[in-house]
Amino acid sequence: MSVVGKYALGVAALSAVAAFTVVTAGPAAAAESGVAIAEAPGYTAVSRDGGFAAAGDLYGALALSSKQAVVASAVNYGSWGAARAAALAECGVWDCQIVVEFRNACGAVAQGADYRFGWAWDHTLHAAERSAVDVLGISAPPFPDPGSASPRAASVILAACTANV
Repeated sequence: MSVVGKYALGVAALSAVAAFTVVTAGPAAAAESGVAIAEAPGYTAVSRDGGFAAAGDLYGALALSSKQAVVASAVNYGSWGAARAAALAECGVWDCQIVVEFRNACGAVAQGADYRFGWAWDHTLHAAERSAVDVLGISAPPFPDPGSASPRAASVILAACTANV
């Protein structure tokens, strides 16, 4: 698969950053389904596990709402359509869009200091996270920023893997 086929760059921007809330079924449930939820400022991160066994192909999807500050994952589904529908349902707001779909793999969404988004999929959680961060490069927050205006790498907001990875 070519590099272009694996990576996509999101260019959505926020006009303001809301407080971040992490919503999950608990750390054990998140770990069992292969979902890593980072405590990054600005987003509510939610996840849904389809509960399919690890035999055969498993599908996942990540959905993003930049306006409502929500990112959602759905993993371990039996089809592309079921994973997409579950991610959109879990996101639960009007402007959610599917940004990453994967089969027997991992997906990740990252946000840069300039509020742009990057996403990617790969065959390991670490590689998907690294790719989502790398696609954005180094960025600085827009002026005026109450914190440091120094350029920095993006932060992973949500990463998820199917159970058979």
